Amino acid sequence: MKVAIVDDEAHCVESLALDLLSLGRKIEIVYKTTKPEAALDGILEKEIDLLFLDVEMPGLNGFELLEQLQPLPFDVIFTTAYSRYAMQAFRYQAFNYLLKPVDVSELEEILESWEKKFGKEKQKKENPEIDSLLKYLKKEGMLRSKIAVPVLDGYEFIAVNEIIFCKSENNYTYFYFKNKQKLLISKTLKEAEKTLQSFGFLRIHQSYLVNSKYLKKYQRKDGGFVLMQSGHKLPVSQQKKDLITSFFDAISKRNDT
Repeated sequence: MKVAIVDDEAHCVESLALDLLSLGRKIEIVYKTTKPEAALDGILEKEIDLLFLDVEMPGLNGFELLEQLQPLPFDVIFTTAYSRYAMQAFRYQAFNYLLKPVDVSELEEILESWEKKFGKEKQKKENPEIDSLLKYLKKEGMLRSKIAVPVLDGYEFIAVNEIIFCKSENNYTYFYFKNKQKLLISKTLKEAEKTLQSFGFLRIHQSYLVNSKYLKKYQRKDGGFVLMQSGHKLPVSQQKKDLITSFFDAISKRNDT
């Protein structure tokens, strides 16, 4: 089995490589990189049976990388941290995926399942399953790393991963960004939520929508609030406390395994 690994975090690449080699299977790691843009050329230069691909990477995410690599003569197993929209896509399309940090027993099960299904086949010349997944992601609005939002004088393209949180302002919404700037858009918070929920945004309050990527801490006292990585302290409504608790519990359980 010839394997490639693409993940923007070096420790994830090396850890997965060691886990694969520890399984006692006939596995050869023929390519690994932390730079998805380099993988555009590097992967196609190798003969690969199976690609382990991180979903959330800067510059070019896993889905965008696959879109540019089409057609694919190999199979893909996705690796991801807690990502509701990604797992929704994988389950819908019956795709194998691994949650990070990777559990070795889960890795063994996935490889065994893959070998039973594809191991005896010759290298593929195309991969219709990936094509189907990408079509689904496009349909659901999950493949775009940028969104177009209405502003007072037209439209502006926004990089989703630059948004920390959104705040309701009557029939408008303020977007708060990593660079400490903010932008007023001509959409209600409910409309913004509809656009952003597939990117991992959580509605924590009638007036606030947050990017789960930048959640730092949940505090139950003082009525309940979340602390963002930017330092912003945002209230959590009574109705949304279970959602936030479940989110942090899921992250905690993954970190404890």
